[in-house]
Amino acid sequence: MKHSLFYIGFLLLLCSALRAQNPSQAALIEQAYQDSSVTQLYKFFDNWSAEISSNENNAPNQWVAEAHKVFKAFYQPLQLDKIGCGGFESRFSYQDLPYFIVQNTLYEISVTDTLPFKPDEFEAYFTNRINQTYSDDSIRKKWIKYLHNKTGFGNILWLNGIFDIPNWEKLAISAVDSSIEFRPQVSFPDKKIVYLTYDYVQLLNNFLGNTYTNLEENNIMQPAYSKDESHRRMQFLSKAAKIYYGHWGGYWQYETYPEAYSIIFDTRMQRAVVNFRFIYEGGVVYMEKKDGEWTIFSGELTWIE
Repeated sequence: MKHSLFYIGFLLLLCSALRAQNPSQAALIEQAYQDSSVTQLYKFFDNWSAEISSNENNAPNQWVAEAHKVFKAFYQPLQLDKIGCGGFESRFSYQDLPYFIVQNTLYEISVTDTLPFKPDEFEAYFTNRINQTYSDDSIRKKWIKYLHNKTGFGNILWLNGIFDIPNWEKLAISAVDSSIEFRPQVSFPDKKIVYLTYDYVQLLNNFLGNTYTNLEENNIMQPAYSKDESHRRMQFLSKAAKIYYGHWGGYWQYETYPEAYSIIFDTRMQRAVVNFRFIYEGGVVYMEKKDGEWTIFSGELTWIE
């Protein structure tokens, strides 16, 4: 009975997948799984790669155009140490996988008047702001002492949040674009790129199903994880591209990390801060333009789920 119920459920999921934008792809990935055929699995990914291409040349404004360039310098799944994730390389290596699943959306692009992310710049910038803002020397000394022990862009955001003074308004970060269809033209030797569009998310969701063990079911530190048929299907897909089950449960994480979810520029577009996710953690990467090319200045992990 249990066996029959599973296949009834599976057929319903397959019918839903066949109603997706590309029913032939839904049928192909299912057949590949049933036949345990890596050749057919690769064909599915090859078709996907040919179907969805970069939209970098169709950027609607200067900010989106520049964000594509920033992303190409930032996106280092094979050199994770460059973005502050070097400790992950042994456990989460992408070296042997033939396909990278690259994000299709950037959630927000913002701009601010300046991005002083080097320690000496940070201190000089805010010392000047404090001296302009406060006439009381004791208050000046209090904040300048604080700055001697704090560096990094995160502190700029914190200070901007606590000061309700007109002289600090220039520091405010303003969104210039959001929910951007975003497919930078990245490339790597011996890798093929596929872009994670909404239709392919739906197709893969239907293929994988959603059977999982709840967060903290076995111990307080345990994330949710896939099980049974969903886990077997995940393992099959992972012969082409690495995917993860969502930490909180109820969703899949398909992107080949890191994933950029927002980019902040200075007004001259000579510096940028990329906020990113890496599996169940995330952080910031500080970028600067040198001789017309974006380069990574430094990166660090700043949060964990």
